[in-house]
Amino acid sequence: MKERDNPFFAEIAAGVASVVEDAGYALYTASSEGDAEIENRLLEDWTQRDVDGLIIYPVMNDDTDLQNLLALQRARIPFVLMERIAGVKANVVDVSTAAASKKAVRHLIDGGHRRIVHFAGPLYSQHSDARIDGMRYAFSETKVAFSDDLVVRAGARAEEGYRAALDVFDGLSEDERPTAATCFNDLVALGVYRALHELGLDVPGDVSLVGCDGLSVLDYLPLRLTTLRSPTHQMGATAATILREHIEADQEPPLRQKRFEPELVVRDSTRARSGDRTT
Repeated sequence: MKERDNPFFAEIAAGVASVVEDAGYALYTASSEGDAEIENRLLEDWTQRDVDGLIIYPVMNDDTDLQNLLALQRARIPFVLMERIAGVKANVVDVSTAAASKKAVRHLIDGGHRRIVHFAGPLYSQHSDARIDGMRYAFSETKVAFSDDLVVRAGARAEEGYRAALDVFDGLSEDERPTAATCFNDLVALGVYRALHELGLDVPGDVSLVGCDGLSVLDYLPLRLTTLRSPTHQMGATAATILREHIEADQEPPLRQKRFEPELVVRDSTRARSGDRTT
């Protein structure tokens, strides 16, 4: 996993456990914390251990070294990637990130929002770039102009969303500030929500807010977050099932790729702007 304190990865791990533990396998987890060097060391370590297979949520940035994945293939250690990597032929379980982001932004545009900011994720995740692409696609289908300054690099954690939102919204007049925000994940959205509250801005009265992942723990907040819900438990179970098939097969089975479609769940943190719904 990339971040040990992110419930998204814990929910995926629970799905993995539901498959592998019933089959008699022991499940071990390790976190790179988004650091490519740590990920490389972990992969080297697991390659040397007597492991049956790996499920990997890869770090993707300029420091990424694909040699360790190639070493796993040479050692015939089966693995499943939870994010596609260009040029690497592997089992993959993933989500349609760009399409989901486009859906969220169109929901806001169709509701009359024109000033929409996106709090982007960390540089080590290809999903972060895909979410930005989805935002561009949504704008391109309308008469609303997209500009790069609508994308603000935040990160993957609540405190990063909090700091980024303070930087964006503090000191802006009502005519200047964005009326809506989409976020890399639900944790970032949680941080953005706290910043808006401290600045005296109402969600969704002043700013509509959309998260991503659909973390079950956030269902218990007083303000229920509009989000793109990914089937995290099913994703983990699917990855574990594919991995188990490769571990137990007498002959190497064909590679499998499964892509899930996140669901836009509209709840309390977004609302349409009256009198301005044309695109």
